[in-house]
Amino acid sequence: MKVLQVIHGYPMRYNAGSEVYTQSLCHALADRHEVHVFTREEDSFAPDYALRSELDPDDGRVSVHLVNVPRSLDRYRHVGVDQRFAELLDRLQPDVVHVQHLNHLSVSLVQEAAVRRIPIVFTLHDYWLMCPRGQFMQMHPANGSELWAACEGQEDGKCARSCYARHFSGVPERRDADAATWTGWVAERMRQVRAMSDLVDVFIAPSSYLCRRFRDEYGLPESKLAQLSYGFERSRLVGRARLSDDRFTFGYIGTHIPAKGIHLLLEAFGQLRGDGVRLRVWGRPRGQDTEALKALAARLPNGAGARIEWRAEYRNQDIVREVFNHSDAIVVPSIWVENAPLVIHEAQQARVPVITANSGGMAELVQHEVNGLLFEFRNAESLAQQMQRMADQSGLAERLGARGHLASASGDVVDVHEHSVEIERIYLDAIRRRDAARADPRIGPWRVTLDTNPDTCNLRCVMCEEHSELSPRQQLRRQAGKAPRVMPFDLARRVLTDAANHGLREVIPSTMGEPLLYEHIDELLELVDQLGVKLNLTTNGTFPRLGARAWAEKIVPITSDVKISWNGATAETQEKIMVGARWQAMVDNVRTFIQVRDAHAADGGNRCRVTFQLTFLESNVAELADIVRLAARLGVDRVKGHHVWAHFEELKRLSMRRDAASVGRWNAAVLEARAASSECRLPNGRPVLLEN
Repeated sequence: MKVLQVIHGYPMRYNAGSEVYTQSLCHALADRHEVHVFTREEDSFAPDYALRSELDPDDGRVSVHLVNVPRSLDRYRHVGVDQRFAELLDRLQPDVVHVQHLNHLSVSLVQEAAVRRIPIVFTLHDYWLMCPRGQFMQMHPANGSELWAACEGQEDGKCARSCYARHFSGVPERRDADAATWTGWVAERMRQVRAMSDLVDVFIAPSSYLCRRFRDEYGLPESKLAQLSYGFERSRLVGRARLSDDRFTFGYIGTHIPAKGIHLLLEAFGQLRGDGVRLRVWGRPRGQDTEALKALAARLPNGAGARIEWRAEYRNQDIVREVFNHSDAIVVPSIWVENAPLVIHEAQQARVPVITANSGGMAELVQHEVNGLLFEFRNAESLAQQMQRMADQSGLAERLGARGHLASASGDVVDVHEHSVEIERIYLDAIRRRDAARADPRIGPWRVTLDTNPDTCNLRCVMCEEHSELSPRQQLRRQAGKAPRVMPFDLARRVLTDAANHGLREVIPSTMGEPLLYEHIDELLELVDQLGVKLNLTTNGTFPRLGARAWAEKIVPITSDVKISWNGATAETQEKIMVGARWQAMVDNVRTFIQVRDAHAADGGNRCRVTFQLTFLESNVAELADIVRLAARLGVDRVKGHHVWAHFEELKRLSMRRDAASVGRWNAAVLEARAASSECRLPNGRPVLLEN
């Protein structure tokens, strides 16, 4: 099986719980499968959305594909990330996509997998689907003295005022307007996340608490939920031997962020009696946050700050030697309702007791006075009382630590290799269910072309078999008294509605004639949107009747690809081939269309591809490389074309396949176009795609 994991960070660049778990799972799956990871890095000196690949330094069987996202804040959609992911999916063609987290990536990665009929498994590590910030904590609570207040539930307006007020202008008179703007932003974010959730085949919840909450509050159907505990590399968690020490030592493992409650732990430590206790803090420093915590520690009474040691981040493989051998008990003081903290499992496997809050998945893992101690959630005094008990009562730490993990009689946590077998079963079940629900490709097409209006066009391109001045067809139709061919919209509606039930994904309106002149085009666009399929449009670039901006606003949200007929890099060549066209107006139209497309995508909407569609002719082959350069300057993603079909005798002399010399000129032009594509990059740093 070929498995693609998706995670917002990967060790050692990012070393929190979900990242560490994902790496362990990848290593276990790699025993039997081909494993890839799609993740992010933040390189401010590289282009946005650049993609590179490397091998996992701890297991060379795992390929890691890193997309660069260095300049992002609070976005839930990144079109550039979507594009890199789509390219990776097309190249790897995985059997299953397993999403671990989408924060800092893009919610529409799920859609990219879904449209390719790839089964999607999603592990829930926190509340990111339910809460835009993921932890139900308020950055700007109504009571300003209650820092990082707990949030009771997601509401668009409350999210705007309590968490996104940091983006407000700060102008008092604009506060309501700012709140309205961000309320709309949150509402759209939640709408898109829920739409993404509908595309997921199976959600995995590592705790019963999280499973119930996503079922009852978020509304995930039980049929799509599986409760499965995390798995751990148990071989890394053996051999714990507490080194002799003259003080009882509490350990904290984690990032230096408010949600982890490290400030609560420091406050509680300052309340402990006697100097026979020590606190060791392991974790990656976090700039001013870490300095603020150290300053808080220095202000603790009775010299408690002198008994706090700040230790460096460790490799997870070394947690026993670096952490558990130097600790008598681990404290997990989180002030957000955690799901199933990895550090609790790891400590229990090493037979180190844990003190944690009586809330959420934390209380699910620790039973008070059985394998650890519980304190009142967010209460420093309660935490201090339990820490004092652990330090003062002889043998308590050893007795509680010896019980280990509650879910097994042996006290052992689930081994990651056994866990990976359960994950494989979920993958296989998702694949079977997706296959059973998949429409038989023999029943219906995935793309339909409608010959909507072949006789209606506002240009007379020389190579067009219908409208060229060389073609007699339209004149013969008129002489025969035949009306222009126009597809009745009822016919189009019946065809598309039926096909939509059998795997239809794209609709192409007439490629002969100008489809934007179809008298029912607005009805067709509305139908495409209603059916949830995409438009694939070929247009001559004049954008008749409405103009480029108005057409773009209609077309961009529902279109996969807009192919604009283009046949020259100069006005003279373009207007000679596309008779009736006006070069500068067409350039301006493309520029306007792409501005609308990019703005729509930047707001989290669909990003349709824009293509220059060429007919290769003797009269434009010398300008092929310059057309590629023009495409790059304008932001056109692709240059695509075909050799002329010599419908008329006069076209044979324009064919690039008519003799060896013309073939040679064609080959030379292709090499020059490829060089231009490599040299002249699009604004996103990618080359213009060349296809024929």
